[in-house]
Order: sequence, then C-alpha cells, then structure tokens
Amino acid sequence: MSARRGENRPRNAARGAREGNGDASRPMERARKPVQTSLTARDVQEAIEERISKGLYPLGHRLPPLRSIAAELGTSPSTVSRAVQEMIRDGWLEVQERQFVRVRSQLPHKSARHAEVRRAIQSIAHKWKLWGGGEQELLGEIREIVAEAFEGEGPFVFTECNNNDLNYMGEQLAGELPHLSIGRALIADLDATRLRENKSVVLVPYYHYAEVKEQVGQDVSIVPVHTSPSAETLDELLTIPSGSNVLVVGHNERSVARLSGIVRAYVDARINAIMEDEKEKLSKFAPSADVIFAVWSVAEAAAAVPGVKRVIVVGVGGGGYHSNRCGVPARGGFFGGGLNGKV
Repeated sequence: MSARRGENRPRNAARGAREGNGDASRPMERARKPVQTSLTARDVQEAIEERISKGLYPLGHRLPPLRSIAAELGTSPSTVSRAVQEMIRDGWLEVQERQFVRVRSQLPHKSARHAEVRRAIQSIAHKWKLWGGGEQELLGEIREIVAEAFEGEGPFVFTECNNNDLNYMGEQLAGELPHLSIGRALIADLDATRLRENKSVVLVPYYHYAEVKEQVGQDVSIVPVHTSPSAETLDELLTIPSGSNVLVVGHNERSVARLSGIVRAYVDARINAIMEDEKEKLSKFAPSADVIFAVWSVAEAAAAVPGVKRVIVVGVGGGGYHSNRCGVPARGGFFGGGLNGKV
C-alpha cells in the first residue's frame, strides 16, 4: 500500500463511531445476514504481517481502518482488533498519540508464523516426551515429514469462486511462484476426498478461507494467499462526496457484505446493496444512486440503465497478486476503475 493511500485516509478516521448500527437510509443493507467466518485473530495477524513485509502497509505509516481490513479479509472488525492488539504487544504496530495505529519504522525479527511454529513444535515435543518417546526418534519423524512436504509434495491447487478470477488471478499467482506447478479449480468443484488422496495443498484468498475450510475439512492442507484492494480503487472511493447514495452490486450475499464493508470504511455514504441477478432492483435503484460500486459482470448493465450517473467497477488487481472479492477482471488491469454514463 502506497504512502499516498495512507495520507488520504485520515479524513475518514473518525467515521467508525457513526457506522455503528446503521439507520433507516440503509434498509436493504441491514436486511443482509452477517458473513460467517472461521478466520482467527492469528490468521488475521499473519495476513497483516505479510502485507507489511511486502510493503503494502508501509513502515511508519498509518494502518488502514479496522473495518477496511475486515472487509478485505472477509472477517469481523472485532477479530481484526484482537489481531492488532497482539501486534502492538509484539512490536509490529504502535499507537500514535492515542489517535490511530501505525506500522512501526523498525520491525521485530520474529513473526506470528515463527511463533506459531515454535509453539506447535514445543507442544509436540512435550507430548512425545510424556508418551515415552526419545529425542532422536522425534527428530527423525520431523525430518521425514519435512522432506515429504518439500520434496514429495502433493499438487498445489488454486481456488476461486468464478472462472474469470480463477484464471486471471491464477496466472498472477503462477507468475509469482514459477517454481511451482499450480492447478486451478472452482470452489464449488473442490472434491475433499480426492484432495486428501492426492495430498493436495489448496491455495485460497483469505476472504474465501473460511468457506473452503468448511467444504474440504480439516484433513486437507489449506494455505491462504495475500490479497488487497489497489490504490486506484481507494482513490475512486475517496472522490465520493460525503452523504452520497451508493448502490453496491455483488455476486452473492458474501460478496455484497464485503464490498459494502469496503465502501463504509472509506466513504461516509448511504448504502443500498443488491446482488447481480436482481435485475429489477438494479433498474429501480440505479438511477437514484449517486455512485454504483459494482462487480465487472454487471457494470455494463448498470451503466446502461437510463439516468445512471457514475459506476465504479470492481475488478481484480494488477502489479502483484492483489484482488477483489468474487469479481472479474476490470479493463486496464487494476482493482477498480470509473465508468461515467454509458459504456
């Protein structure tokens, strides 16, 4: 995340207190059920650490709003808050003048990932000792398992919820990891039994981690991969005037909830939210919206509705593996872009 993005955000810093319970201007959004997720604070901590390590959350700059991080990862603000508190204790983040949280200019050497591995190994070693096992025998078991993971590893499979993101994001991931052969499969097509038999490793964006974990079970190895909205999308959102009427159009309830969360994090707006197959509602609400924040598959249809003022397209990211939720590639590459009037 660029320094420019961090500088833009402070004017929205106090918005959280106004977002609490919603109001009568958000009847459709309020009717949506909350997104269920099994991401833990430790999962969120690893995701934030990864973004800091890649420079997306720059050293010395303000951390994005908790609601924004929660929307990007598909989890709750309270889970993100617990992760942030732990990272403050671990020395990754600091509270600046009791007003906001920023990334420290110097980071600790150990990450949550290292700490988790150490705890797991320590727990296994203690159990092994209690069971009467010897040190060399345990080390032999560990070497065998590690060798299997690094040398005789099962196939890697990248998964997403639609073909456009599956192929576009899969190509980006393959470019970043050229030493690995990575297959692709839609989430709906994942076969837990076959994955277990092949000892497959499933690569999934954080915002789909919970549903994939529920679908394939505990016996399949799942590795979440980094994603983030681009600066272009946030720049588009920051140009929306306070108090605007924003219509969010997503693929499904999970997509709608995530995209609404991103809008709320950056815009003090009144939000209505629908799904892309609700054509009649699109025709009804689109003309009265100041801005439509829509996935690409419905963007052209939205822009073609008479009276539409502006459409911000949600697409997948360029310049690294940064993406949106269940969207399709926007023209020009980045996550987000503007359409004014007809397409």
